[in-house]
Amino acid sequence: MKNLTVAIALSLFVVLGSTSCALRVLEKAPAPTVHEEERLPYKVAILPFANKTSNPEAGTIVRKMFYNFFSSLNYQDLEPYVIDENLKANQLYADITGGKTVSPQKLGQLLGVDAVIFGDVISLGKIYALVYSDSQAGLKARMVRCSNAKPVWELEHTIHIEEGDVPMSPIGLAATVFKTALNHRQATHLKAASELCMQMIATMPNPPGRSEPPPKIQVLVHNGAGKLLQPGDTIKVVMIGEKNRIATWSLPPLISNRPMKEKQPGVYIGAYRIKAKDRLAHGRMVGILRTKKGVGSQWMDTLGPVIVGEPTVLPAVIAKDYVLSIDKSPYLVKDALVVKPGVKLTMNAGTVVWFRSLGMIVKGQLEILGTRDDPVRLSSLGEASWKGIFLDGSQDDNQITYCNVSGAEFGFRASKSRIAIKNCQFQNNVWGIVMEDSRGEIVGSLIRTSAKSGIAARKANLLVKDSVITENSTGGFLLESSKARIEQNNILNNGEWEIKVLDKKGRVKAAKNWWGDKDPAKNEIIGPVAYQPALQSPINFSVVE
Repeated sequence: MKNLTVAIALSLFVVLGSTSCALRVLEKAPAPTVHEEERLPYKVAILPFANKTSNPEAGTIVRKMFYNFFSSLNYQDLEPYVIDENLKANQLYADITGGKTVSPQKLGQLLGVDAVIFGDVISLGKIYALVYSDSQAGLKARMVRCSNAKPVWELEHTIHIEEGDVPMSPIGLAATVFKTALNHRQATHLKAASELCMQMIATMPNPPGRSEPPPKIQVLVHNGAGKLLQPGDTIKVVMIGEKNRIATWSLPPLISNRPMKEKQPGVYIGAYRIKAKDRLAHGRMVGILRTKKGVGSQWMDTLGPVIVGEPTVLPAVIAKDYVLSIDKSPYLVKDALVVKPGVKLTMNAGTVVWFRSLGMIVKGQLEILGTRDDPVRLSSLGEASWKGIFLDGSQDDNQITYCNVSGAEFGFRASKSRIAIKNCQFQNNVWGIVMEDSRGEIVGSLIRTSAKSGIAARKANLLVKDSVITENSTGGFLLESSKARIEQNNILNNGEWEIKVLDKKGRVKAAKNWWGDKDPAKNEIIGPVAYQPALQSPINFSVVE
């Protein structure tokens, strides 16, 4: 714990001393339109934000940050999961996230609130171009009174962070404290979303408190994001907010209201050593800061899931049918995992598998059966990448449903095989999906932030539909001697090209896609690609957390 305090002090020194690495403080302060400052609404619901960016996570990330800072005002707010469950039960969630108009009066009656906050996220992260030097976050938000549908407050604001900058704020401090828990992209998004929402909330009219005002929280960070915490490991938590308050943190359902100590004014620290029987497949951290009278603010974690438990070590060779389940998760593959011909490996919903260095070679049959509420998650243990999933010579009915794959050299690779990939997410891999002499269907999936191409195919028969291919550094699609039907997708903001075809046979049909522009010819489409007609607006797509 002493080392953690020292790290915070050093981080504070770095942040406050880095005057040349500041947020663009010379930009104009946000100028809101405030329609009412008296008799403000009391109970407010922050609705799911519509995502107008190429980053499918943007709506979720920015909404959580907005909620975190909003909770320090004197409004009574509903927790986002309560709002979302109610909207989904009444078939309104997709309309809200899709930016469709929904009556504030109807929402007020449904949610039991005086006002609702609508938001359109217009940017988050880095935009690929010939030359760029900054990352940005932008939001258009408005609070609307439910009784008469009249606006109370509205603001559109965008902030920029210079490449490599650390904002001179507690957000920059907190991102530095546990920088080893975040990759560069996550840290950039965290900083940008935090600065944006903090600035916007500062412009919002605040009703007089019915008692004392809730204490302000500026950030909560921890060292558990994207890691496997085993017995003997320690979860370390830091919350920064108002001084001389009562701070607690929770990791439901494993840990509830664990106290934090104020080591420095406004810097609260908590820790928990993992016990032998502790197990949590996908936890989310929550921090609460209260006054002595019990008035509190809550911070929802935006860093990522926490996975806890002694792993079940998988054998190197699967020689008979084998089923992985959430009950024995997380699983650990120490070296390589080989599924022999004629053998089926099944991963049921909620399964978590960690790979130390190599990957999984399936010569038999693969079934990954995640659900929206309990996806299957495959990732590397530690910072080193793993090799990924390799389907080798399997003509069985292989399927991957609701699976998140990250940190691999190949998120998925198939050779002389058949595969159906549905509702999956491949993020932060070197190559997203690679098909060689194979037949594959990719439906409702996200292929994003690959170091090379998102989807590559050679001598393959490929269908890609209802998916998002974006922010892949080299390009979106790389196709050679392949037959491909690519339709009803968002394909944009990839590095050097959106689609590149290496042969001239012209067997790539890519009509009815959204390219981020109404004129696809302006995008990088290389080779014989039939891309007309194009969609005039993006498909609606939501990520699975």
